[in-house]
Amino acid sequence: MRLFAEPLPAKLVWDEGELVALIVAGHRHTVVEQMRRWRVEADWWKESVSRDYVTLRTADGLVCDVYGGAWWLQRVMD
Repeated sequence: MRLFAEPLPAKLVWDEGELVALIVAGHRHTVVEQMRRWRVEADWWKESVSRDYVTLRTADGLVCDVYGGAWWLQRVMD
């Protein structure tokens, strides 16, 4: 597993509400499965910080976690 100290900018591509692609560093990866989706809320007692996370599997075998709204690649599973 690779956890990036500095997450990489990513873009999620949707088609009619379905997640179809992940773009990172100019490379497009076709999404074949959205394995998991969850929200993390931190410091809710002061300034509420929340992030949406998605674990994806791509056609080329990449399994990764992305988070955001402006999306970021955080972790790649080997």
